[in-house]
Amino acid sequence: MTRQLNTIILLFTCALLLTGCWDIKDVNHRVLPVVMGISYGETKKYRVHIQFPLPVTRGSKSKVYYKEADTISKALTDIDTDIEAGIDFMHLQLVMFDRKVAEEGIKEEIAYIMRSQRMPTKALIAITSEDMGIFLNRTGKAIQTDFSSLINFFNQNAGWSPEINLAYLWDTFGAIHSDTEDITIPILRSGKSTMLEFLGSAVMSKDKMTGEISKEQSLLVNLFEELFQGSVVQVTHQASVLIVKCNNKIRTSWRNQEPVLQMQMQISLHLIENNGDLDTRQLETAFSNDMVNNYKDLFKQLKTKKADALGTGEYFRSKMSFDKLKDWRETYYPNLITEIKINSRITNTGDIEDK
Repeated sequence: MTRQLNTIILLFTCALLLTGCWDIKDVNHRVLPVVMGISYGETKKYRVHIQFPLPVTRGSKSKVYYKEADTISKALTDIDTDIEAGIDFMHLQLVMFDRKVAEEGIKEEIAYIMRSQRMPTKALIAITSEDMGIFLNRTGKAIQTDFSSLINFFNQNAGWSPEINLAYLWDTFGAIHSDTEDITIPILRSGKSTMLEFLGSAVMSKDKMTGEISKEQSLLVNLFEELFQGSVVQVTHQASVLIVKCNNKIRTSWRNQEPVLQMQMQISLHLIENNGDLDTRQLETAFSNDMVNNYKDLFKQLKTKKADALGTGEYFRSKMSFDKLKDWRETYYPNLITEIKINSRITNTGDIEDK
């Protein structure tokens, strides 16, 4: 009898200690945000927008809420208080920053997102110069007809284009706190005939946007990292080629106390269109020369802005003392010597005959 009583007491004690699922909300009482927009407010420091789809009888409709507060967390709390369901931020897919916020620095905003642990670190980041409310309302019309259209814009297996740079929360947080690496963030606006338009990429120096590069230069950034997946490039305004393979080898050294980066890129191409008089060999040479000049222009532009968007400083970390790493952007990177060699080969001309 005593043994049975002890067992009952033990089971009862365990039941009291178990937390169970008392704080779990039913999925029908949660909303899953797609985009969070952060801009400056009119009366408070921040105006925070939340966009999420709501299921209806046939498909879904987009809803946008916003609040102004002196902190992002307070604005999100006020939105959560005013709507009928709880917000599950772990389904957030995109964080949009207003250009003014990006130019003044997004360190504190990114730090809050990472510190809160309420949002996925794999969420993407983008920048817009468009009014945030107008941007979200316009893109919301596309979400109503196709819920996956937004994420497919960045999906490498769907609508993503090699010109679009991808910036993730965890990537951005790491670059902000890195002495030898920066990132580029896509600049978007709502499209007229499409959901989104890609305008180029913001060049970040730590947490501040110091300038922007074109769509063509954004492709160079992806190609440097061997991220291309079938990008089409025009050559000499008369022909187009498809990049099907890229192998980029980087070597670094020091010369007269200046960093030297030797870049040797091997590119395989397919000929897509040829409306000129150049044969295959001449097109290969023209493409290689164009790419070398484009990379030289990109390096020059980035060094002027002291933004190491290609992450070249990462290749020198093992060749620098810890004390010198913090001086990479200001002292060493502006004096970076780049020696670029690009060899291209057209491996498939399709039905296009050489002239």
